[in-house]
Amino acid sequence: MIVLRHKKTTEHVKRDFASIFLKAVGIVIFASILAFSYNNFSDRGISLKGSWSNKILSDSLIVPHSYQKGDPQAITLSEAMMEFQSSNTIFLDARLEFDYKQGHIKGALNLPYEEFDEFYPKIAPKIPKDKTILAYCDGTECELSLLLARVLRDEGYQHLKVFFGGWAEWEKAGLPIDKGENP
Repeated sequence: MIVLRHKKTTEHVKRDFASIFLKAVGIVIFASILAFSYNNFSDRGISLKGSWSNKILSDSLIVPHSYQKGDPQAITLSEAMMEFQSSNTIFLDARLEFDYKQGHIKGALNLPYEEFDEFYPKIAPKIPKDKTILAYCDGTECELSLLLARVLRDEGYQHLKVFFGGWAEWEKAGLPIDKGENP
């Protein structure tokens, strides 16, 4: 009995590899075209340019991705300005004390989220639970105001709002500011 063995030459191996490689590249190109097409036409598509760190709830309201349904109401700069004119609203600056002292929204109290346990006992008597509490921090990239509002909700506060534009947007708009320590 004669057994014939087929030996693949180096030339055959190279041709097989090239064929497999070209097929793989074709699949990747096809999948990429399909993915970009779906992303482009989907209402849940991801922007291919710009910042991906925030969600846009409306034309003028940008919130961090950690913002969830059920979180305290997010408000715009114009809504924050209206709250500023209300005697029923207390502004809370969630930033560290150093940042607060450098500048803050006029009349705001400093309640740093990162030092909540230290500051809350001193600030709690100044923030009645029947008032609207508006938390803010540096700007749209800062989540301290949201985290502070969540903790305050756990403390029994029900009328909570978060101004994600924060100190940066308020100051840029030329609205009333102050410097120094808590009043």
